[in-house]
Amino acid sequence: MNNNNTFILSIIIPVFNRQKSFNLLLAELSKSIISNKLEQQLEVIVIDDASTKKIIIPSFPCKIILERNQRNYGAPYSREKGLRLSHGKFIHFHDSDDLISKGWISAIINELTMKPDIDLLITGRIDIEHHGKINKYSKFFHRHSHQPKIILTRLSYWNFIGPIGGVTFSRKVLQSIKIRKIASCQDWQMYIDVIKNAKVLSSRPDIKFLFHKTGNDRISHNAHKKILGHLQLAKQTQKDSIFGRNIRLFYLYACKQHIFNQGSEILKFYQNHRVKIIATFLVIAVYSFLPRFNKNQ
Repeated sequence: MNNNNTFILSIIIPVFNRQKSFNLLLAELSKSIISNKLEQQLEVIVIDDASTKKIIIPSFPCKIILERNQRNYGAPYSREKGLRLSHGKFIHFHDSDDLISKGWISAIINELTMKPDIDLLITGRIDIEHHGKINKYSKFFHRHSHQPKIILTRLSYWNFIGPIGGVTFSRKVLQSIKIRKIASCQDWQMYIDVIKNAKVLSSRPDIKFLFHKTGNDRISHNAHKKILGHLQLAKQTQKDSIFGRNIRLFYLYACKQHIFNQGSEILKFYQNHRVKIIATFLVIAVYSFLPRFNKNQ
């Protein structure tokens, strides 16, 4: 048996009322673990975030831990709890309704074994939408993976890394940050905090997970949480932005569609300051997409 100190990878999966999609994910993980003989290389930590019906774990080929929250605390709390329970040198958080490609686990573990000093590994994804599937990866991160400061500057304005299913962290770098409990944009906030402490970044667009963009219970479909999360993130990023407090106007424009869906006071503010908000957005957007140059080159 593997002792708890030799796992290469811990996969942490928060689950809330998604037993069917969770079963599909575990089936894919199980198949890949058995076919590649990886039973001793990884563990899976499942956090049931107080689902209406308790989450059930089907038969599984490697170490798996199931914990249930007393009430629905949300993904940040569940991820933090999963991290405390985990033992792997590297940590991967995976949403319960997203899947993996056939060679995902073996490719991830091979990359981490070959490069044990990695702090952050970014992979590609396949977006599953109503009209089909689209292959995606972060071209900016891929080009600048050897320049963390440049990546951090861009992250102040855009989450160009994408959903957390395409990200794997070293335990060391995660232990250097606090997982913040904000209404939305939790992944984005985590990337910013991690890259401030990361030294070695790696990009593998060829390794893909399957991202279901159409899930009705995603935070990105909740207008109130989406807007609140952007404003909470703006408070954190304004000190790292050359635009200071104006970055909140930029984030508001980024949430334009959600603002019109939500209405209320924030819609009135948007309508009363529309010109300033749009002008600020355009200025910051142009700045954030200007090419960056490494001073050491």
